Amino acid sequence: MHRTWVQRLLLLVLLVLIPIGAATAQTAGRTLTSGIPIVGTLDGSAIVQVYTLDAAAGQTVEIIVQNTLGVPLAVTLTSAAGDLVGQSVDDDADGRATLSLSLLTDGAYYITVFKAGGVGSISSVPFTLSATATNRAASATIETTAEATIAPEATQDTFVAVTPFVDPANTFTTGQLVTQSGMTISLTWNSTDDLDLEVRDPVGGSLYWETPTVASGGTHSGNINQQCAVTTADAPTETATWSPGGIPTGGYEVLVYFQGSCNNGAPASFTINVGVNGINLPPVQSSINAGDVFVAGYEVEDSGASALTGLSGVVTDFLPDTVENILAAATPIQFGIPLGGVIENGAPYRAFTFDGRTNDSITVSLEATGGSLDSFLFLLDGAGNVVQINDDADIGITNSLIQNALLPFDGTYTIVASRYGKRIGGTEGPFTINVTSQALDLPAEFLALPRGALEVRLLWNTGADLQLLVRDSAGNAVFDDVPEIRSGGRLAAQGNVNCRASTGTPFSYVYWPTELPPRPGVYEVEVWFQNDCDDLNPVSASLFVTYNGQQIFNDTIRPSELERYLTSFTINADGTAEPSDGGIIRGVTDLNYTPELAAAAALLAGEPRSGIITQDNKFDVFLFTGTAGEVVNIAMNNTSGTLDPLLYVVDTVGNVVAENDDAVAGENTDALIANLALPADGQYIIIATHFGGRYGGTTGTYALTLTRLN
Repeated sequence: MHRTWVQRLLLLVLLVLIPIGAATAQTAGRTLTSGIPIVGTLDGSAIVQVYTLDAAAGQTVEIIVQNTLGVPLAVTLTSAAGDLVGQSVDDDADGRATLSLSLLTDGAYYITVFKAGGVGSISSVPFTLSATATNRAASATIETTAEATIAPEATQDTFVAVTPFVDPANTFTTGQLVTQSGMTISLTWNSTDDLDLEVRDPVGGSLYWETPTVASGGTHSGNINQQCAVTTADAPTETATWSPGGIPTGGYEVLVYFQGSCNNGAPASFTINVGVNGINLPPVQSSINAGDVFVAGYEVEDSGASALTGLSGVVTDFLPDTVENILAAATPIQFGIPLGGVIENGAPYRAFTFDGRTNDSITVSLEATGGSLDSFLFLLDGAGNVVQINDDADIGITNSLIQNALLPFDGTYTIVASRYGKRIGGTEGPFTINVTSQALDLPAEFLALPRGALEVRLLWNTGADLQLLVRDSAGNAVFDDVPEIRSGGRLAAQGNVNCRASTGTPFSYVYWPTELPPRPGVYEVEVWFQNDCDDLNPVSASLFVTYNGQQIFNDTIRPSELERYLTSFTINADGTAEPSDGGIIRGVTDLNYTPELAAAAALLAGEPRSGIITQDNKFDVFLFTGTAGEVVNIAMNNTSGTLDPLLYVVDTVGNVVAENDDAVAGENTDALIANLALPADGQYIIIATHFGGRYGGTTGTYALTLTRLN
């Protein structure tokens, strides 16, 4: 991981690029044949030597240049267009430099050999050069120089296949650099928005405003513009600092969180500046939207040199490589036998395959065993479709866990072990991965369930009564009291209903037959823990949503009695489906309304306000002023769409004064807070949202009114 030759190559980039155009014109007759060495000489009349190699996309090229004098040499590989593909230098000064990487395109490539930086005036250096191109996927070496320009978005669409790592030994190490000037990382932005800086060090420390010190010696300056309460637009800055002395060497990850918009939802532009022992790296400049996380990385070498990795961008849940590359790089894994590996910048994922059967329950655990690794898991089916993902096994736990995933088909499945940020991430380290399979005690009725265009399955592990409800795009719900609705939704199974114990694993199933496919729009799925039925074992339920044969959502639910879990998904007109977040409904605490207060409109008595709740606008915030003992009514009425209104009244310190979901339970889904006696003089906050809050799926317009009754 520590590449001490990076700083030497900085002096050589111009040397390579200046003569390359002229040199390539002289390569006629100097075409390399794969696997056959060629002899060349570097001297005063030929300070570089250039050769050509024809190769194909997907091939792995291994280049070896060596000399018997022990003179350090360097080698670069460029495309026919002159773009740098890879580079290497003889850092050990043993007269040998090697470069191994995978190619993305067919065509001619140029191999350039020259003396490494700092080599004295040796008149003549004979060398031997060999280049071998094979069809075997190989590890990619991703390097940058300190002059590298950091793009606002990482090249997530440019992928290089990596070889699977199967050696379980922990070979990942980090060193210590003694600095005279310490290290500083600063985040500066251009607005009153609430942005946060986090820096992850190579030994697992996470420096953040909530964790303002780490064991490696870093300190955080504190949170600026927090929750938009006290803001400044005059270059707000958060800083992470390591004082002079020892700092860990290795990879550092810098994260920028756009926590809350205090600036009407506009993007925020920012700059990241990194200084290591008095040397400033090139600034990283970009912009970010509310709710996004931007990541960048840099490395500190044992020699004291430092450089940006060149990997940066907004974090997504996209795969870290093409499906073709992932499947080609995968290695088999056996159930119950852990394997080890390493995730690092040059190899941001490892892939493993296993054979699974329909309705088997699969659990995959990915545990970091050193370094700074913040793991991330994907489970893919045989066609490369994502079956399930997981970032953190639980709150505060950065290891990853896919638990009780129900396999939809027989076939070969692929596990992708990666990290937060995937290809553009910065955490590195060794890991252990383990996969187990369990054949569930499923009754024959489950195996014989009718297939549908849309299928929603719920399975759980106790005698408790869990109600499964699915609301269609028109707002109609199918559940145990309404087993069939006009759009075609049908309840085909209901486990433990009214505490009648099921045979084997309890399950419920709602589906739309293939001859009655669901209409486009937003759908909600609700799981209500109605009764523990005297079974006090903790409930663990698995929810699966499948559309047109592809699993679009999968989650493990652990509710307590009377809690409701909610998620939603959108079926698009083009036949695709997009899932949303799911979770236990926690009320107003699920809604980050504080950043909206600065721009909140006043609600005056007798003057109705209108608004709209969408998937991108889950709630609106209004303000009104009242006096102690004053009695008010607040009504939120649906005026179009499927909207199921929900109202909260909150005081200025965050206490919920009143709330209402249905004006008349079971009859009127409009929201009404009636005859509310205000407890004190002052300002009150109204939050107009929909059932489920953050997780809700109903949408539409509404009218909001305030009536003062005395």
